[in-house]
Amino acid sequence: MEQKLREINGGRTLLMNAGAFFCVVAMLGIANLICRFVLHTDVVFLMPWLLAATGLFFFLPALMLWLMTGKPSGS
Repeated sequence: MEQKLREINGGRTLLMNAGAFFCVVAMLGIANLICRFVLHTDVVFLMPWLLAATGLFFFLPALMLWLMTGKPSGS
């Protein structure tokens, strides 16, 4: 299980995970604006689910590795 978590985390530190999370959140915001003003489609109902999934993807493996090995990157 530890090896699979290391593969999912990709050797990223907690700060790198936070930076990637905020980049993905910014891209989701831009996509929401494009959908709203260009495509005239409302996707606001999907945003909480997408933000939660993004947060889990970036922070749950790092948290589990931190608890198992003592380091968020798992090294």
